[in-house]
Amino acid sequence: METLPGKQVVAVIDIGTSAIRLVVAEVGAKDEVRHLENLQKPVRFGRDVFTTGHISTPVMREALEILKNYKTVIDGYGAKKVQAIATSAVREASNRDTFIDQVFVRTGLDIEILEGPEENRLELIAVEHALEGKMNLEAKNCLILEVGSGSTELILLNQGRVEITRTLSFGSVRLPGQRVPGETASSGIQRALKRDIHEIAQYAAREYSIEQVNTFIALGGDVRFVAAQFHESITGRFVELDKKAFLNFTARVAKMTPEEITAQYGLSYGQAETLYPALLIYSCFFNETHAEVFLVPMVSIRDALLLEMAQFLSGYKRTDLSKQVLNSARHLAEKYKYDKLHAAQVASTASKLFDVLEKEHGMGTRERLLLEVSGILHDIGTFISPAGHHKHSSYLVTASEIFGLRKSDKNIVSNVVRYHRRVPPHESHEAYMSLPKADRAVVSKLAAILRVADSLDHAHQQKIRQWTVERSEDALTLWIPGEVGDVSLERDALGKKGDLFTAVFGMTVQLKQRPLETSR
Repeated sequence: METLPGKQVVAVIDIGTSAIRLVVAEVGAKDEVRHLENLQKPVRFGRDVFTTGHISTPVMREALEILKNYKTVIDGYGAKKVQAIATSAVREASNRDTFIDQVFVRTGLDIEILEGPEENRLELIAVEHALEGKMNLEAKNCLILEVGSGSTELILLNQGRVEITRTLSFGSVRLPGQRVPGETASSGIQRALKRDIHEIAQYAAREYSIEQVNTFIALGGDVRFVAAQFHESITGRFVELDKKAFLNFTARVAKMTPEEITAQYGLSYGQAETLYPALLIYSCFFNETHAEVFLVPMVSIRDALLLEMAQFLSGYKRTDLSKQVLNSARHLAEKYKYDKLHAAQVASTASKLFDVLEKEHGMGTRERLLLEVSGILHDIGTFISPAGHHKHSSYLVTASEIFGLRKSDKNIVSNVVRYHRRVPPHESHEAYMSLPKADRAVVSKLAAILRVADSLDHAHQQKIRQWTVERSEDALTLWIPGEVGDVSLERDALGKKGDLFTAVFGMTVQLKQRPLETSR
């Protein structure tokens, strides 16, 4: 196939719980994406993993055959860039590494296991792209929900800011109280889901009341199917569903057998079997809110991946969700009653030091974001106890969900806040030594910078807001104005906590004060 000038052909493979999907697209400048091929083949990963914990040999063989065929299609289009992802079922399989290795050996495809926070990030990109120019999310309180076969992804936006993200371990195949749909009556499914979802809403209300939601945004193939039943032709990136019509459709499907759904709507038996459980989950969450607006973006995380590929290949600025990552970190910190002004000061100072030391540390924007998140969260452990709060902060970070941060990112942040005070990283520290070598180097560099930033606000009074830098071969001197006043506490703290900075960057760090200017 010939590609138009300025265009490139790319492909995305999505290995889900109940199907493997392929999208081949032509991408161009900025966010221009044109689908060339959409394929979907059913595969029962979920039936295996959610009952036995692993992918069976027959299912693995079937998946490999599908992927080999997809690779042939991709090669036929001449796609130069291919991104293959796998979600909840493969993620949870005990033999996932064997499967990933087999796929690479047989097809050359390198599969990335997508974690919940990364799914959340891609979902928000897809939603923002679909609603761009049509709705201002910053004026809305939104619940974004995607019901998958094995998990449900939830994002709560407060005036456009990410407040809560959750990856819930149930979906249209994995239901509460049973292994597969259809094993109990629909009334039993209703009771179990309504109870569980109400408990989730009550738990979330400790941080944010779902009743405040005024806009419900539903992602996923099942709800896109429903949208198509109410709109003969869909030309835009999203549609609005009538609340009553959606709930009535769900109630009607509840009374139908999979065979009847297949006959009436032309769905495969597997899709028909899980349609009602999926719609019931959407309905239960929808009823927990006071939302009157029900939006269905006609996009998926595959579209978000294609959008990012288009932006990367064309050199156009990529969608930046760093503000949402920081919003999520601040929301977590508020939950633990942090010192907001101190955290903001430390995060700001650490970011400035990061920029000053660019040549010395050789890190990029991702590491800078992780440092800023660490600055916001470094003291949240005082909620548990001021004594040893650096360890408590590390634990709380590890145990929490932070929007947009993968597990590897969160492990780095957890270790950086662990070392913002007291002893630096050591070979006897298991959490630190379990990191990949490259990540250990990142932790040491970021923790060294954070210790300096924290020292400069040791009294939690935000006195040192401005400083200039003087460099020599073996020293970094921070000059502050004389008008700041007494900084003996900060200077003493820097003397105690600057040891890691010296060890990592090979230079001492000093705090000096310029004399007060005498008035004439």
